[in-house]
Parts: sequence; structure tokens; C-alpha cells
Amino acid sequence: MKKLLLLPILLMFLACGQQNSSEEKQKPIEKTTETPSEEKELSILTDDQFGVSFENKEVKKAEDMLKMYQDLSLGDTLQVQFQSQVQSVCAKKGCWMKLDLPEDMNVHVTFKNYGFYVPKDSKGHEMVVEGRAFIEKTDVETLKHYAEDAGKSKEDIAAIVSPKLNYRFIAKGAKAIK
Repeated sequence: MKKLLLLPILLMFLACGQQNSSEEKQKPIEKTTETPSEEKELSILTDDQFGVSFENKEVKKAEDMLKMYQDLSLGDTLQVQFQSQVQSVCAKKGCWMKLDLPEDMNVHVTFKNYGFYVPKDSKGHEMVVEGRAFIEKTDVETLKHYAEDAGKSKEDIAAIVSPKLNYRFIAKGAKAIK
């Protein structure tokens, strides 16, 4: 008789357990990864590593990088780390920056596959980048786009009328030097 009473209780527990597990399956899975457009606002004051993390090894100074760029031809590439002061940053997202070189020159830095951004408040701070250096001929339309992103005046943008050879860098990672 006791065994007969235990059977309905056991069946009731099994049925309740199955209902809970089906409710758990219906709960939405929380999103744990962020795309660059959904990430928190970066700040040079609180963030210092962007993109792939790397150890500083044989970091070139701006003077050395200028000499290396001057020795490159169109189509040449160079894997390198270098450090310089941030001259300007994309004001919309932080999707590019310009690093200072001597002789009033600069390097236009973008980020591999737009996989990361740098803080928009990076201007004037030292940054180390790791990646690929090369020379590129940039067309007028792209130069105007970069000038617009940098917040240049309409007159400055209209003054861009010919392509330009630029020192370029595609960074896998970047670090702020504090």
C-alpha cells in the first residue's frame, strides 16, 4: 500500500522537474560579446590596451620610423612596433588616428579589420602600435573623408584636389603610454 502512495508522488516530482527544464530552455540567452559599435565609450584616462595585447619589443621611435618609411617603396611592407604622440583621432568613433613623425609628417593608423577603436580623447598622448607599416597612394575621395572625420572646415576639405602618397599603418594592437 505504501508503495502505491509513493508512485503518484514520484510521478508528480518527475512532471514538475520536466516543466522547469522546458522553462529554462525557453529563457533567452544573454549576449556576452559586444561589437565595436555597442562597446562602452573609451577614454584614454581609463583604458590603455586596444586590440591584440602585445609585449613591447624593439619599439621604434618616431625618428627611426620616418627613416624606415623613407626607405619603403609602394608595395613594400614592414612588421614593426613604434611609439609616437597622437596627432589626431577620428572624432566619430576612434576608428583611425594619426601619429606624429619628425619634419611635420605623420602616419595614418587604422585598425585591422576595424576590430577595435581607440579613445577619441587620445590626442596629445603617447601610443605604441604593433602591426604593418607601408606607403599608400590615397585618392582624393578618401582624403576628403578623412578630413571630414577629423572635423576639418569645408574650405580645407574643398582644397583637397590631388591624390597623395601617405605613410600608413595597420595596427593589430595599440597601447597608451601613461
